[in-house]
Amino acid sequence: MTAQAPQLPLSPSLLAPAMVVFESAQVVKVQRKTRRRSVHLDTHIPNPVQMFDRIVIHPIAWPEEALRWMGVPRRLPSTLPPRSVTLPPATMSAALRKAYDNVAEMLDSGEHVPREDLSNLVVDAFAAIAKVQNVYVYHRAKAYLSLGDMRVRVEPIHGFSASGVAPVLAYLDEPFRRAQRARLMCWRGIHADCHAAHQQEDRVDVMDAVLLLAYAQEHRRWSAPPDAAGNHITRVMYPNTAGDAMIVLTAITPAETLVGIQDGHEILKRIRFSRQAIPIMAQDKEWASSPLLQFIWGLVEEGGKLAVKAPAPRWPIGPWAWTTHF
Repeated sequence: MTAQAPQLPLSPSLLAPAMVVFESAQVVKVQRKTRRRSVHLDTHIPNPVQMFDRIVIHPIAWPEEALRWMGVPRRLPSTLPPRSVTLPPATMSAALRKAYDNVAEMLDSGEHVPREDLSNLVVDAFAAIAKVQNVYVYHRAKAYLSLGDMRVRVEPIHGFSASGVAPVLAYLDEPFRRAQRARLMCWRGIHADCHAAHQQEDRVDVMDAVLLLAYAQEHRRWSAPPDAAGNHITRVMYPNTAGDAMIVLTAITPAETLVGIQDGHEILKRIRFSRQAIPIMAQDKEWASSPLLQFIWGLVEEGGKLAVKAPAPRWPIGPWAWTTHF
């Protein structure tokens, strides 16, 4: 009798490695489809950068459809101002008192407040409140703040920025908004009449959204840490048409969304937008009750908390820095 060779069990990977690979690929494909179906449009969106033929990271080059797809609303109702805080008497420096009284007098008499007076009020408020919160203010061509290891700008146009040059808030008056709109539209290749940016109470201008997302990208570029919830918060502030309130458009951008845009992820977390109309003067007309001053107090306080984890400042610092990598 002829002896038979023993039958050894064969590994599935040796029997059909192609089948195993194909099966794994199918599983991954099914998992991706399931993941896509489970994604809720209220919280996640497909990456709008995938709409382009080439990789374009900076939002200045995005078409308006992509920005709207990212979650930029056309109209956004105003929410209530932040909760009131008690401003200490030391908040009212001589410069801030002069700026506030000047604006309050014109508002009380029904006069139109010039843009220079509104800008001075914002800058003096940041400087005075930062001093009260034990934040050192120094000058180097423009007004800067020092928050721990962080240098921040306080300028009428470029506002309050954090971690080197990464902006937290930009104050934009109407002439600058008009010039900025013309410049951005030129960069985007739009040859149209560059009229003044809309300032209706409930309208969200797409150019503001471009700035907010670009500012959030600057946070990542300069290693500014996200907040405890993993978000980067950026704001644009500008006076309303009447000049008696500041409109604040806020974008809450998840840090993983910035990574997803950079790395080309298929699904991104949606950016959340909110809008507030913050009166300059309260009904009692007292500076301590001013919603605007209370808002700036909270913003400087927020910047101070960010400074604890911020990296060392990088130089040079200039208002052009966030445009250098378009």
